[in-house]
Amino acid sequence: MSKGKIIIIGGSGSIGSSIAKEVKDNDFEPHLIGRNFSSLEEISKKLNCKFDTVDVTDSPKLSKVLERCQENLHGLVYCAGSITLKSLSLAHENDYLESFKVNTLGAINAIKSTKDILKKNNGSILLFSTIAVKQGFTNHSIISTAKGGLEGLTVSLAAELAPNIRVNCIAPSITESKMTKSIISNDGLRKVIESLHPIPKIGEAEDFSKLAAFLLSKSNKWITGQVIHVNGGRSTIRKKD
Repeated sequence: MSKGKIIIIGGSGSIGSSIAKEVKDNDFEPHLIGRNFSSLEEISKKLNCKFDTVDVTDSPKLSKVLERCQENLHGLVYCAGSITLKSLSLAHENDYLESFKVNTLGAINAIKSTKDILKKNNGSILLFSTIAVKQGFTNHSIISTAKGGLEGLTVSLAAELAPNIRVNCIAPSITESKMTKSIISNDGLRKVIESLHPIPKIGEAEDFSKLAAFLLSKSNKWITGQVIHVNGGRSTIRKKD
């Protein structure tokens, strides 16, 4: 019998590739989807898995790719994303639209293309949000608007697709990645950001991958409709002075 497949959209990023390794170790077969061919090729060689290159904003192409790699599909991870930091006065309508296309609409299209086979296999969907939805940050209105929509999508679809498909979301704080490199490469700024977390560190992909693998697995029988905050306590705990 072939292994259950987990499609990971955003598979070339630090979180996506870490989840791919974890699900591989848990006897699933990851299938990576992303924009960066060279990164996907490198990761797929290490994990001995398949991949496809596609921009999530190209809805017709994304649907075609997903339609032909659904055999024995048991899980969908959507961790593709973008982050544009601007004040409201400098942000343009197109900034919000482009962020919505990548962070929210891409997830909607991916789910629409895979929900029937996931329903058949009692599968799981895992989305990724951000701490900035729950805890307001200056200059984060673009990404918070898009990811806030994703959190709404999580709970709505958890209700709509129950009991056959579990739908959950992980909301990290700032994490080591290509997107955040320009921010946390500054040692002084990095220390300030770390100090804002009760557990004072920057997030790492491995902080999410084991949780992700569990939520995607058959061991998760009763968790759905949840936005799980993994952020060193920053969103819920007030630091000691």
